[in-house]
Amino acid sequence: MKLKVLVIDDEESIRRTFKLRLTQWGHEVLMAPDGASGMRMLSEADCHVVITDMRMPGLTGQEVVKRVRNDHPEIKIVVITAYASVESAVEVMKAGAFDFITKPVDFDYVRIVLDKIGEALSLRDENLRLRDRIGKLSTEVAKRYRFDNLIGKSGAMQAVFELIAKVAPSESTVMIYGETGTGKELVARAIHRNSSYNSGPMVTLDCGTLTETLLESELFGHEKGAFTGALGSKRGRFEQAQGGVIFLDEVSNASQAVQKKILRLIQEKSFQRIGGETLIKLDVRIIGATNQDLLHLVNEGKFRRDLFYRLNVVPIHLPPLRERGDDLLLLARYFLDQFTERMDREPMEISPQAMRQLSGHHWPGNIRELSNVIERTVVMAPGKVIHKFDIPEDRQMDEISEPNALSLDPPLREQVGTLERNYLQLALEKYHGRIGQVSRRSGLNQRTLYRKMKFYKLDKRDFH
Repeated sequence: MKLKVLVIDDEESIRRTFKLRLTQWGHEVLMAPDGASGMRMLSEADCHVVITDMRMPGLTGQEVVKRVRNDHPEIKIVVITAYASVESAVEVMKAGAFDFITKPVDFDYVRIVLDKIGEALSLRDENLRLRDRIGKLSTEVAKRYRFDNLIGKSGAMQAVFELIAKVAPSESTVMIYGETGTGKELVARAIHRNSSYNSGPMVTLDCGTLTETLLESELFGHEKGAFTGALGSKRGRFEQAQGGVIFLDEVSNASQAVQKKILRLIQEKSFQRIGGETLIKLDVRIIGATNQDLLHLVNEGKFRRDLFYRLNVVPIHLPPLRERGDDLLLLARYFLDQFTERMDREPMEISPQAMRQLSGHHWPGNIRELSNVIERTVVMAPGKVIHKFDIPEDRQMDEISEPNALSLDPPLREQVGTLERNYLQLALEKYHGRIGQVSRRSGLNQRTLYRKMKFYKLDKRDFH
């Protein structure tokens, strides 16, 4: 950083030497022969640094330090003294000096001191710019870059907002595409609140977490005795959503048989409960969502083409967080304000270093992962400034230790427990908390799987 430096010394040779050296390093140098003229120059010119001799006629170096600290607290002060001692150094630093230099002057050390000052001032300026930027972004969040509970200033998100505004008043079926954690359910809720169905309920169901039989029962309900364990009648999610919206998350995971029944319901606007004979008329708007390429599944024969065209009337594609530019800062500020208020903490700031850490992360879990990271950091951070976020390293499903990496410490039981917990966590991450798929992959029945998840404090909702 180029610095503007005022050198105050009653010896002209010292002033000239400082000017020569500092100018060679790219700094701008002003010179004053005494403290009084130096203070007058400071009132007329902005400087970053004052280098002043300790012993001078008129104002002493210590008096210069005190005046500069009072009148120009942002200026860094370096004192030159011919009387090097611990006592003089302590007194100078107490008076507010950044550092001191002894005579004869070691200009290699002077350069180190000025580099430190340049780094400190650059960091201060970056913090000020960041604080100003965050303040503006907070205002923008409140005014321009929100749609219901959705936040974004990137072009991709602004296009999503426009599409929501257009499609919400209609009765068209909507299909929302996006990676896990991008906010698909928030989009569905925004459509519901801005639609003619907003007086009715919004009912949600994750189609990826249930077996075929359970999913069919959850969607369409059943009558008493329809199957073993059906001890009474039950209204399904479609029936519960009457007059409102049903949100079918991960609908791509529904079996062919369930897909066929959904298609018939859409076509006929009516259905029967499992084991029932009464035809139930239905007025429900359907919004689907998936983190997969639905057309690719159709071409592979894994999803019905006719149902695809029924659901994919208005497709909405949500971009991953890593492709949303400044939205990362916008969302980080939003979550930080939200969690500090919820936890009754004083407002917190994010250091430039911590912001660079956020920008450098890939965010495989997208907005949900960012929210979790911010919340965890607010809980753990000791002060008002976040210098580092607690972001777990990305892990892969096939991450298995080689035999030669094993050790006899800690004991076998602890090693097995750690391996088992890590395996289950990785499986839940890969299959987004879908217990059926984790059960099949791990070879554990669902009862055992739930018992182990409870023991290791793993919640499937954290991986959706």
